[in-house]
Amino acid sequence: MCALLAPASAGLTKFVARQAILDRNQKIVGYELLFRSGMQNSFSTADFDGASRAVIDKSLLVGVDVLCDGQKAFVNCTGNVLTDHLITVLPPSTTVVEILEWVEVTEEVINACRSLKGSGYMIALDDFDPDGPQQSLLEFADVVKIDVQYTSPGKFRSFIKENLARGRWMVAEKVETQDRFTEARSAGFTHFQGYYFARPVVLGMPDLPASALNRIRLLQCIASDELDYREVEAVVKSDPALCYRLLRYLNSALFSFPCSVNSVRHALSLLGDQEIRRWMTLIVAIAAVQDKPMALMRLALLRAKFCGAMGRLLRWRGGDLFLLGLFSLMDTIMDIPMPELLKRVRLPEPITQTLLGNNTGLDHVMKLVHAIESADWDCCDEVATLLGVQESVISQTYLESVAWTKEFMKLA
Repeated sequence: MCALLAPASAGLTKFVARQAILDRNQKIVGYELLFRSGMQNSFSTADFDGASRAVIDKSLLVGVDVLCDGQKAFVNCTGNVLTDHLITVLPPSTTVVEILEWVEVTEEVINACRSLKGSGYMIALDDFDPDGPQQSLLEFADVVKIDVQYTSPGKFRSFIKENLARGRWMVAEKVETQDRFTEARSAGFTHFQGYYFARPVVLGMPDLPASALNRIRLLQCIASDELDYREVEAVVKSDPALCYRLLRYLNSALFSFPCSVNSVRHALSLLGDQEIRRWMTLIVAIAAVQDKPMALMRLALLRAKFCGAMGRLLRWRGGDLFLLGLFSLMDTIMDIPMPELLKRVRLPEPITQTLLGNNTGLDHVMKLVHAIESADWDCCDEVATLLGVQESVISQTYLESVAWTKEFMKLA
């Protein structure tokens, strides 16, 4: 028996953020969905129920498959959401019920967990403290999440080993650096959550293989004020991987050209200058990310699509903000420090200065991107006001960008 979903609190703006959860091979296995879940500074504690309902409501309207690319959806639940059985409107095959760390463990909550387990739902315990009150819910848990931001992952080694023997996922949360990822993996954690995969690792300028140099050459070609089609064609044709991807994309449903595209020259003739710049940059990024977590490519594409859409909303005419979003992670993708990369690839000056961390006006767009990714809703409100764009429009634009990224990654 499932209660009807009550409407989300009227004060809740339907911002959505998702944070990837990766396995030991850095493959995405799920996303934690966040809809104004960090509201302490803006709302009363009672509105956490509204936030949880908003998660469920938006998941139904947009579709869990779209929001999470077909992977597991980790949905934060309060005690009331659990005991009212609201979460059961989402499918057990793809939904992980994530019980927040401050939920009071009552007999009703325990019974709700027992019922959810019987219905086939996975249960996750958020920010778990082995010595805390959540201990009594451990028997129901399939996933245990531990914050390792300020505590050495090695501290939990024996606890991890004990729970792995019971078949549980052990998730290290707040993994922000490659070093912390390596340490958590060594301690035995099986899954990881955080933006470590989006942080540049290389501090100096590495020796670049011929393929990377060729791709930088292509980026230089498409950054020129006037495109030299013959030069672009020559560079693409000299790199089989780039050539294959270009033809594959142009013959996909993303374009729906009336005739088959069977040569690089034919492809260039069908695209305008701006589309050539956009798609060549995408192809370079995807070709370069093969030895990186695909989560990094998904994030780069999502940023690119969202920034491009925001550029159109803001009527910015200084260049394609799609490139701003994509290049915001290009240093990590290509293992080249951002200042060095931007010396080699000439972008519109406002985009270059924004990527270097300077105040340009466009830095508000990147600030908005980072705020959504980290579920910093107060910052989202602030930037939306500065940009003069309604929060509902930003939220819808982000959701559309998520859907586009999901479709594009099918071709990657």
